[in-house]
Amino acid sequence: MNYIIHYDVAAFVITLAITLHFFYKKSIDTYQTKLFSLLIGLELVSSALDLITMYTIGHPQVLSKSVHYLLNGVYLLTFNATSAVYFAYIVNSVKKKRKMKLPEKVLILAPFCIDVLMTATTPFTGLIFTITEANEYVHGALFFILYGNAMLYVLASQVYSVIYRSIFTRGQQVVVYTYTISSFAVLIVQMIFPNLMIAQFAVSIAVLLIYLSLENPQDYSERGLGTYNRLAFEKILTENIESEKHFKVFAVELSGMQYISETIGTESANRVLKQFAECITEAAGGRKVFYLSGNRFAILSDSRRELWGGVIMGIRDRCEQPFYSDSVALTLTPRICLIDYPEDAVRLADIEALINICLEEAAVRSDEEVIYANVDMLEKHRREGRIIQIMKQALQDNQFAVYYQPIFSVEKQRFTSAEALIRLQNDELGFISPEEFIPLAEKNGLILEIGEFVFREVCRFIVEKKLLARGIEYVEVNLSVVQCMQESLYEDLLSVMDEYRLPYPCINLEITETAAVMSHETLMKNMNKLIESGVNFSLDDYGTGFSNTTFVIKYPFRIVKIDKSMVWSAMEDEKAMYALKYTMAMVKAMGMELVAEGVENEDHIRLLTELGCDFFQGYYYSKPVNGELFLERIQQ
Repeated sequence: MNYIIHYDVAAFVITLAITLHFFYKKSIDTYQTKLFSLLIGLELVSSALDLITMYTIGHPQVLSKSVHYLLNGVYLLTFNATSAVYFAYIVNSVKKKRKMKLPEKVLILAPFCIDVLMTATTPFTGLIFTITEANEYVHGALFFILYGNAMLYVLASQVYSVIYRSIFTRGQQVVVYTYTISSFAVLIVQMIFPNLMIAQFAVSIAVLLIYLSLENPQDYSERGLGTYNRLAFEKILTENIESEKHFKVFAVELSGMQYISETIGTESANRVLKQFAECITEAAGGRKVFYLSGNRFAILSDSRRELWGGVIMGIRDRCEQPFYSDSVALTLTPRICLIDYPEDAVRLADIEALINICLEEAAVRSDEEVIYANVDMLEKHRREGRIIQIMKQALQDNQFAVYYQPIFSVEKQRFTSAEALIRLQNDELGFISPEEFIPLAEKNGLILEIGEFVFREVCRFIVEKKLLARGIEYVEVNLSVVQCMQESLYEDLLSVMDEYRLPYPCINLEITETAAVMSHETLMKNMNKLIESGVNFSLDDYGTGFSNTTFVIKYPFRIVKIDKSMVWSAMEDEKAMYALKYTMAMVKAMGMELVAEGVENEDHIRLLTELGCDFFQGYYYSKPVNGELFLERIQQ
């Protein structure tokens, strides 16, 4: 038979080009990639053997009968093996797992095992092909089974691609469907024109399409930086986790990049990022480097005894030298963390969460060279995530509660005001402290809704329970940092008070020093507008942190609240006593009133009375209680 080999030659050339490009370009080492490597390797060998066997069939005298059997048998097995590996590749692509279920293993191995058995025994049975005494090649009675098994793999691949079509992009779906349709079309053409060797060409085109759409190394590289990208990072980690393979993730972030981008432009910032990527790649010493996002990179190692000292030193030494962009010298600081699998985390999402947690921690603990992850960090992160969910549900179902702590007037010798405090109780976590959930609410944008809820609830409570008639002159409501940053704060608060027809002096707003620092101009405008309407302000927690008299002088506070820590320290330390005395004298001299927090015994009362304190707040009088108990306390 005169075979037309042009398509086979083209198939070999195409497959060889794919092979060279695939191994030259930066690729990741995953089970899926290994399957694709096997696929192109089998196709390369198969197309080469197809050309060789066509020559030997046309020139039977050059080889012995046994060699003819061997060459043709190996060719048929490699050709059918491409279909089996293709199916395994599709299964791995959609399942994203190295371990396959038993039915999948049977479906992959059983047809090919039949091919191997029948091909290996064909020298004795002649069922697949026969080499005659004249060394002529003749198809056997069951040769069609090889075609049938190949089509079975193609159909199974098509079924999987349809069932899990959401995994693939539209272009990738087209590739799989094209492979299926072309396989059947080639089978029909091959049966009609047995001398037209087109099968290998069709497979090589299919492999090319798979390479371009599913397995292109460029999909895993970060162009412009010379590193792998986040997709490659997640793929490798997912497979390592699936195979329970120990590994370490070294993450590093370059602080100050956002400022650079805003001041000298995005293009200049990208040039700096490129220099930093080169620095990390050099320090990594052959380990895989990944660009995650923004100004964040990761290095991956599967060594249990990995020593990172050289990597850390290389990065830090480079960062001690300036980075240059458009002749501008920039000094930047790296933040570094190290995560160990499975000691610190057992899921991809947990590893990514730990990277965020640790690098944020590194920004705070700048004195530490490396932040080492641990399970406690992850537990804290999970708890915070759960608390955020609980807060959202509490806002939706009105599960937050407002408690009130009465404030005692020294002059009038009775309760004349109270501080409103939010409380959150949950069946799962129990009591959740405001010190824990308020910072989370500020960070996640829930604080405005919570602040509005508290303010509305206080206004409602004052009106419905007629607190003015019960001797309560005003209620103190805390404002968060985020609330103080709102341009429309004064309008929003006055609107709610008007809705409840509440006299403006019934509300006293508490502000911390932090809020004042974060929102100076906006806060000052809001304070002046509200004070003009009759609302008053207190400076809360004075005596903690870096308390500055500038805030007492600059802002129009009516009341200064002395923090309990300052009161308690004064009872035990002479220097703290002097600080308390002079602080209170200063505030009184400025014409403001004083509230002492943390009043818990008669010694506190005697001292604070002697120092001229106007109001007492603390457990000596009452802890924060719900609305009904508060009414009972003020009645008593």
